[in-house]
Amino acid sequence: MVKRCIGIDVGPFYLCALQVVRTDKGFCVEKVFGTQIRRSTDSPEEMLRLLFNRYGFDRRADVAISMPHDAVFFRNLETDAEGLEQIRERNWSALEHNFPVGADKIVAQEYSYHPMPNGKYSVLTAASARTSLHERLNIFTEAKMHPGLVEAPIFAVHSTVAVNHPEIMAGQAVIVYIDECYLTLAVTRRDDILVVRSIPIITESDSNIESVQEQIAQVISREVRVTWRKVFGADIERDTKIYLITTGKSSGHLVEKIEENLHSKTTIVDCYAAVENLSRQMVHIPVCVAEGLALRVLAPEKTKGINFLEADKADAAPALNLIKEFVFCAALICAIAVFLLVGMFMRLSHLEAAYTRIKKETTEIFKTTLPEEKNIVNPLVQLGQKIESFRRDSRLFASLSDSGLSPLDVLYKISASSPLPENIKVDDILIAADTARINGTCDSFESVYQWQQLLQEDPGFTFVDVKDIQKQSKSGVVHFTMLLSLSTQEPK
Repeated sequence: MVKRCIGIDVGPFYLCALQVVRTDKGFCVEKVFGTQIRRSTDSPEEMLRLLFNRYGFDRRADVAISMPHDAVFFRNLETDAEGLEQIRERNWSALEHNFPVGADKIVAQEYSYHPMPNGKYSVLTAASARTSLHERLNIFTEAKMHPGLVEAPIFAVHSTVAVNHPEIMAGQAVIVYIDECYLTLAVTRRDDILVVRSIPIITESDSNIESVQEQIAQVISREVRVTWRKVFGADIERDTKIYLITTGKSSGHLVEKIEENLHSKTTIVDCYAAVENLSRQMVHIPVCVAEGLALRVLAPEKTKGINFLEADKADAAPALNLIKEFVFCAALICAIAVFLLVGMFMRLSHLEAAYTRIKKETTEIFKTTLPEEKNIVNPLVQLGQKIESFRRDSRLFASLSDSGLSPLDVLYKISASSPLPENIKVDDILIAADTARINGTCDSFESVYQWQQLLQEDPGFTFVDVKDIQKQSKSGVVHFTMLLSLSTQEPK
């Protein structure tokens, strides 16, 4: 399987890009591009576009980039087992006072840790300001490139050394990387970097090359001794391997001075010792970082580093643990079901108690209301039947219509308005909803009309009419029928 990756190193004064391919035979450099960035008009974004448009780099290849030297901070944190676990769980509160950027504004990642004699751990952590990371990513976004790896330069250098000089994995060594502005030291043990130190380079501008290299050699020798003693608690051993990567055109004098001061074997890193250069193109820009970036993607089993891009995404949105989320949801559903069942049983118990109480109260009310009733089967039904019976009985004395007069009121008004009993004899009275009918006899027509007048004067009757009045010729008795319309107003 063929896989490609483009490693891109954008320095303060240069841009270097390597397209590396991994095949069954090994690693090969297919494309190399390097250029100086000196003028203010030189745009890294435009140069990055030229990689595809002019120089034939593969747009489908993965892209790995480096952070600027001055934007990456390294710290060896001494902590206990609990603190180590917090750091590994990305709790950066322990880094609050270890970096020049607030813990909430950094993108940090643990690289390695090793136990110390006092039972604690030394944790090598690399960090960068989130704003610096996004500024670097914006350069590539404008060039329509989407990196998958954002690495610290020294870790990319370590990957290049590990692939091209695998003997570094056998023991302890020192990597010295020198560019135009910084001197970076890394103390390694087998496949791990234990300590990283980044030191600005300050030299006299009017000095010649040998003088500058001598000054740098003195700084390297002093800092290597200090760093080695800090890590291992002893002086650096003779013949310790030192791997040197420098941007200088000539580093022979620098190597001599380092070996003279440290009594160690210094090797100038050959970036093509185990990586074939198919492009046959050599550039004056150092390719060590760019090559290491590509190797980090292509050979994860041989290299080790960090990825600020993944760290930024992890801090912004923690990875979703599906199993943990599923267990939490299942536990939550079970808890809700238990609460619902408990609530239902409590509600049922409350309703049963209320039913028993109401049933008892109904029985007591039944006994109080109907003490003569001894046979109690269903108090509520029996009470309903008794009330209905009372209602039917009361209708005989209640109002039959909207007239507001009860039958008793009608009878009273008729009797109170009648003339002397010997004059009129009532045979029957029929009282309907809003009318009444009187059938009777009397001794004369005058008595009937006199009674009619009396009834009309009563406000309880709105209309009184005499119907079918007849006088028998033999007996002289007058038979009559009188119709009355009842008033719709309530009696006062």
